[in-house]
Amino acid sequence: MNILITGGTGFIGTAVATRLLEEGHEVAVTGRNSLSPLLGRDRFRTITCDTTIAGSWQEEVARSEVVINLAGRSIFSRWNEEKKAEITESRLLTTEHVVNAITPGTTKVLLSASAVGFYGDRGDALLAEEDVGGAGFLADLCKHWEAEAMAASAKGVRVAIMRFGGVLGLGGGALDAMLTPYKLGLGGPLASGEQWFPWIHMEDLVAAMVFLMGRERAEGPVNFCAPYVVRNKEFSKALAGALGRPAPFPIPLFALRLAMGELGGEIIASQRVVPEKLSSWGFSFAYPSLEAALENILRGDI
Repeated sequence: MNILITGGTGFIGTAVATRLLEEGHEVAVTGRNSLSPLLGRDRFRTITCDTTIAGSWQEEVARSEVVINLAGRSIFSRWNEEKKAEITESRLLTTEHVVNAITPGTTKVLLSASAVGFYGDRGDALLAEEDVGGAGFLADLCKHWEAEAMAASAKGVRVAIMRFGGVLGLGGGALDAMLTPYKLGLGGPLASGEQWFPWIHMEDLVAAMVFLMGRERAEGPVNFCAPYVVRNKEFSKALAGALGRPAPFPIPLFALRLAMGELGGEIIASQRVVPEKLSSWGFSFAYPSLEAALENILRGDI
C-alpha cells in the first residue's frame, strides 16, 4: 500500500516507517527537514515541508491509501503563549490540511495521533476510551485535535484516534528524557509519586498501529498504553532498579513549576488509562509489564 506519515522523520515516525518498509509498503514521510536514518531505503521518500501550511505536500495525501498523522511540535519546553500556540497549530492545522486533501475512495484509513492527556487529571478513576475528556490545556488540545481528525469520516474514511501514553524507547520520548538524571543517581518520583503513569513500549505501539490498519472495524479513540499502568513512584523505582541506581530524590511540585511553568503541573496529572479496545479486539502486547519493557529497552544501555 501507499502510506504517508506526517511527522514521519521523528522518534515514533521512524520506528513506524521501518516496520512498514519491512512489510513491503511504499512509505512517504513529511518533516521540517529531510533528515531520516531511512534515507536511501527502497520504497521510501521524504517530503520536506511545513504541514501547518497548505501546499504541494497534500498531493501525497490524495494518493495515499493510509495516512498516519503524527505531526506536532514537542510539548516538552517551558510554555508561554507563543509556545502554546505553536504546539496547538502544529497539530490542528496539519490535521485540517490532511483531512482537506483526502480523496474519497483512495484513502481508506486515517490513523491520527492524540494523547492520554485527553483525560486530564483524574486521580484513581479507571479510564477507558468512552470516558469523557478532562480539563486543562492538553485535554482541550486533544479534544480539538481529535475532532479535526474525525471530520475525515464524512469522506468515507475509517478514522482511528491513537491516544498515546508515555512511549518507552531509546532515542526520544518519555524515557529518553529521564535516562541521564537516573544514570547519575539523581532521579526520583515527581511530586507525591502517587499519580498514575500510562506507558507503552515502542514495539507494542508500532504493532498496534499495524493491527489497526488491518482491522476493518477499528475506529474512534483507541488507548495506546500497556495493560498494567503504574504509579509514578513505581515507575521511578523500576527505572532506577533497571539501571542499578538509587532514586532518592523526589522532585517537589514547586520545583517542577519553577523549572517548567504550566507544563510542570500538567506532567503530574494522574491518568489511570487502560487499553480496553485493543484488549477486547485481541491485540497481544509483547511487553505488558514495565519491568520486562525496561529490561528489553535498556539491555544494551546499562
